Amino acid sequence: MPDPTQDFSGVWNANDKIRSAAKWLLASSAAVGAALLAGSQLSNIGKLAPSEGRFWWAIAGSVVGLVAVIVAIWLATRILLPITVTIDQMVRQWEHPKQDLAPAVRFFKNDTSYLEDYGSTPEGLKDQQKQTEDRLTAAGQRRDQPAIDAGLVDRANLAAAVLQFEQLAQYKVLEGRFRRTLRWLILVTAMAAAGIVVFAWASNPPATPPPVAVLTNATLVHANLRDADLDNAVLDHANLTGADLTGADLRHASLVGVTWHDTTCPDGTNSDRAGGTCAGHLTAETAGRP
Repeated sequence: MPDPTQDFSGVWNANDKIRSAAKWLLASSAAVGAALLAGSQLSNIGKLAPSEGRFWWAIAGSVVGLVAVIVAIWLATRILLPITVTIDQMVRQWEHPKQDLAPAVRFFKNDTSYLEDYGSTPEGLKDQQKQTEDRLTAAGQRRDQPAIDAGLVDRANLAAAVLQFEQLAQYKVLEGRFRRTLRWLILVTAMAAAGIVVFAWASNPPATPPPVAVLTNATLVHANLRDADLDNAVLDHANLTGADLTGADLRHASLVGVTWHDTTCPDGTNSDRAGGTCAGHLTAETAGRP
């Protein structure tokens, strides 16, 4: 039988180490959440319009990241909550333990040395406690002092056995909860990382290059623009009648309302033969905004 003065400092130290790791996980998750919130203030999400796809990707990324951080904090907090395991709980769940008690039940079934004096079950330990109490009561009624003394010793030893059993069970429950939490934390950490990456990508679009030239409403009749670099130029409502654009680069030019008449397109096509427009003939890549 266990010593009534059994030292449980080793178990308590192990519990403290698990809870210290949980505190570190909690602090790390909170730091990730703070970084995500701080990053939102430094991003360009305020410049995005709801009609843009990046706006909704940024919203989705931030939501996924924050939800994952909240779940990680909740998981870590569960480890810090006090755990109480009683012998009565172990007796009730010995054959069909629930998730929390399963590691403790499995431990005692695999290592029978803790309960071998009591039929290898917590119920046997409880039965011996009851039998000892019954003998102690009967000895008291008989005023049998030697029997009373022996009963008191047995009762103390059995109380120590129960305490040892419950302390080890609590440690195994905490250890099992920590292992499960680590598996979930890997998943939610990956989700948080993915959310942060999506948010950072979506909320910080590449800068739009400045236009090469702003020629809005310009009159470029018969202008020689051969091989001109007009990529990203603004030519809205410009008059390009008779202009020669052979070899010019108009891939990303804004060409809203342009007047095309007898215009030589960048690929050499005459606009009059192409339906009165150079759309589709802006470069060999056929790009631009008509």
